[in-house]
Amino acid sequence: MVAKLETNLDFLNAKVRAIHSRLYEGDRLNELLRYRSLGELGRVLLGDETLPGAIILERRLVERLAADLAFMWRFLKAPRDRLFIAAAMRLQLENLKVILRSHLAGRRAPLESLPTIPLPEPFRWPKVEARAQMSPQQIVLAIPEPLIRLSAAEALLLYSEKPVPLFIEAALDRTYFGLLAEAFGKLAPDDRREVRPLIDLELEIYNLMFILRAKVNHHIDSETTADLAAPAIEGETPPPWVAEAAPYETARDILARAPLGFQRLLAETPPSLPDIERRLWQHYYSLADAIYYGSFFTVACPYAFAAIRRMELANLITAVESARYGLSIEETLPRLLRPLR
Repeated sequence: MVAKLETNLDFLNAKVRAIHSRLYEGDRLNELLRYRSLGELGRVLLGDETLPGAIILERRLVERLAADLAFMWRFLKAPRDRLFIAAAMRLQLENLKVILRSHLAGRRAPLESLPTIPLPEPFRWPKVEARAQMSPQQIVLAIPEPLIRLSAAEALLLYSEKPVPLFIEAALDRTYFGLLAEAFGKLAPDDRREVRPLIDLELEIYNLMFILRAKVNHHIDSETTADLAAPAIEGETPPPWVAEAAPYETARDILARAPLGFQRLLAETPPSLPDIERRLWQHYYSLADAIYYGSFFTVACPYAFAAIRRMELANLITAVESARYGLSIEETLPRLLRPLR
């Protein structure tokens, strides 16, 4: 078991600000795009490690994010540390999706052959790793977190009634937001006040993109779509606008029922899902930046840093994919996430 480090929040915030100064943002991110081969990118991003391809490089980058979450967890006491457990569980739930999708597609591949991310302690699920080639039901029974275990079982049941992969993903995504809501609810008032805008925005972005995918791409019925959306951070049901948007089939109609702030934000954005999602995450990036630079005495500083690291990771993966497929710098720049000014 990884031991906690006895220190205070001021010390962690100072460490976080030192790490932040080395992130690939702004001009440093632009400079990274000059490297047009995977070998060059790998050497710049990961030092001397020799990597066999883009997928392995991207996995290593996600592992570094997980290591940063574990680093911050070690410096925090309960209940603040639960925020970073929830953030790490988002990565673990992505692993679980990969394993279950493989099984449901009729493949029982060993874990090392699947594109999963090995997480550091205290976030590992060794029993799940050991059962990766067993049946989905046996894998679910090995999940240590009760809430995730229950949600995964419900997801398998729903999938058995209607085999749509989106159902598996939505059930597990709801669980992530449930863990986040649980962690949020245990925070002190000052911490809650400063992290809430970022958590609320992530939830709203998720629900809007989920509805768009469910309706535009998969044509899921309205009731199921509304039921599978994530509940409000302090409540058991999704925000009211979700049920209002769920009956509609086009991006324009759904966006017309989205929160008013999103309608304004997306007023001039083309009604394509990639353009909408990029604009929303740029908005999230901006808020994370504002909270990070404006917070000094609460857990909001490291939590906003974790959000910024997540945006940086998305950009680094875009840079890797650009090199992989031979895109020019001019073609890559519009695909990057930048804080809105």
